[in-house]
Amino acid sequence: MRSIELPLSTPIVQAPLGVCDGPWLAGAVSRAGGLGTITLSAPSLEATRVRLARLRGYTTRPVLLALTAEWEKERVLELCLEHGFRHFQVFWWNGMRQVRRIHAGGGRALWQVGTLDQVDEALSQGADALILQSTQAGGPVRSPHTLEELVPQVRALVGADFPVIAGGGLATKEDINRTLELGASAAFLGTRFLLTREANAPLAHKHRLLQAQTQQLTLDTRLVGQWPCSPRRRLGTATLPDVPSLYAGEGLSRIHGLPSAAEVVRRLSAGL
Repeated sequence: MRSIELPLSTPIVQAPLGVCDGPWLAGAVSRAGGLGTITLSAPSLEATRVRLARLRGYTTRPVLLALTAEWEKERVLELCLEHGFRHFQVFWWNGMRQVRRIHAGGGRALWQVGTLDQVDEALSQGADALILQSTQAGGPVRSPHTLEELVPQVRALVGADFPVIAGGGLATKEDINRTLELGASAAFLGTRFLLTREANAPLAHKHRLLQAQTQQLTLDTRLVGQWPCSPRRRLGTATLPDVPSLYAGEGLSRIHGLPSAAEVVRRLSAGL
């Protein structure tokens, strides 16, 4: 079983936020000692090249690049490796195609999973680390399990040393402490970083989420789109039925204010 040492000075990983993340956010998280993430969903190689160059301008520290689409051109991964990036997140449908290519380029594959069957598949294909998504997460959700159920089961399966990043509904230092106590190597946070100054989301949507409560979120099974069998947990609106900047996890009610991403990392990691 392959494994890696996570490139972290504090056990905090920013989850990919699709169109709402970007070089500014990912760079800020990594500079603060966590692991920032940028979603690779640019429509052209030139746009990807520009984003990667901008990201390298913000930080030389490791950043996780999320390969979210099954149709990405092979040249996308090659371009990332040429820019010196070595950590990649793969998902349910593109992991098998990408892992061998990532390893051939000297990279590391962090595979997102939500069930024990998906864990078995990821390990059999050579995943270097696991990212566990629980059913408490925002956005596309493919796990029926809570963190309290999933993390101990996976830790028992992979042993004490294999890197396991876990998230879904995390918002506070207490949430992170609990996740680490369950057996995770690091915590995975999306909504908390969506509600920062650097996140590429409309300010009006950030304020809508800050004014909302967790019970107002809906796990909408009607929304599938490009993520097979994936309902989305989101704040609904009458006119905009599926907006990534209104995705949120169950920790929403415990999030207050729009600090910088670096301040979030400092607050959440204090004393860890």
